[in-house]
Amino acid sequence: MKEEIKITIDGRQLVGEELEQYCHSQLQDATVQEWEKKIYSFILDWISDTPFIVQTSSGTTGQKKEFHLSKETMVASARKTCDILGITSEQTGLLCLPLDYIAGKMMIVRAFVSGMNLLIADPKGTPDLSSYEKIGFSALVPLQVFNLLNAGDSLKKIERLIIGGGEINTEQEKQLSQLPNAIYATYGMAETCSHVALRRVNGPDKSKLFRAIPGVHFEVDERDCLVIRADYLENPIVTNDLVEFINTHTFRWLGRFDNLINSGGVKIVPEELEALLSKTTGLSGAFIGIPDTKLGSKLVLVLEQKQNMAEPSAILEELKGKLPKHHLPKEIFYVKELPRNASFKLDRNKIRSLLG
Repeated sequence: MKEEIKITIDGRQLVGEELEQYCHSQLQDATVQEWEKKIYSFILDWISDTPFIVQTSSGTTGQKKEFHLSKETMVASARKTCDILGITSEQTGLLCLPLDYIAGKMMIVRAFVSGMNLLIADPKGTPDLSSYEKIGFSALVPLQVFNLLNAGDSLKKIERLIIGGGEINTEQEKQLSQLPNAIYATYGMAETCSHVALRRVNGPDKSKLFRAIPGVHFEVDERDCLVIRADYLENPIVTNDLVEFINTHTFRWLGRFDNLINSGGVKIVPEELEALLSKTTGLSGAFIGIPDTKLGSKLVLVLEQKQNMAEPSAILEELKGKLPKHHLPKEIFYVKELPRNASFKLDRNKIRSLLG
């Protein structure tokens, strides 16, 4: 069995025992960086006889959880991605995500499945793409996309790009819509072994709606949260993601049930307001609920302090014609920088702590 296992890394094809020996040698080499060692450690786990991989969720939307993901399920997910995006042995794929998360691991699994040449790069906030002329496929998180968009036109080198791990804000999406390559936002999680739905963010097929990959269909529960059923998953997965349910294969993501703000009986999805704020004013901010004796939760807006920023009263006046009446913030606060995690998601707990 192991003799049949092969992968191509940075143009070098490694097969069977040679692959195993190479991984061990890289782990023992003091000159190999830690991020590289994580790649070779995962490959050894992957080609071992253990039928599952241990994966920890990001914890960005709650407590961290540990999952045992079957290798069979991960292969099924990888095959679907390769089929949908046309990833073959004739192409290159760039891995520049940390191996701590499922997205990084799945890039390696896709390389095993498709035979593509896997290029590996330091998974830093601004990946260095300068040495590559063309990249067939890659996966990035929004923070990396943000940094690359502001560092030149290197994103054009990636022919097929998937973005996951967080939401793409309005300004990023506007910039991405001008690029000629095929770019997709993804919806998925550790439990689903990467994405179960895609939406095109540029080109003639761009859309705000996520569409299921083959073999996946959706339902909603009594909270209007998404329920995922897939032919490669043993059980349905009930999420905490609030959605506008279109049909069993299509939905629009609204926000997290965990973040829902109940202010005086009005239920507010902060992510929707933040998208509307960005679209209508160009401001990037966070809507937060803080304890209030009268309303239960008082809706406030937290903005990053910029040079020549208008007074809070002026911004509130501007928002009156752009936000729904019952969704206007009661107060506006300025902070030096909005706390975000590695996936560029707003860290709402830290934002609350900044407000005291």
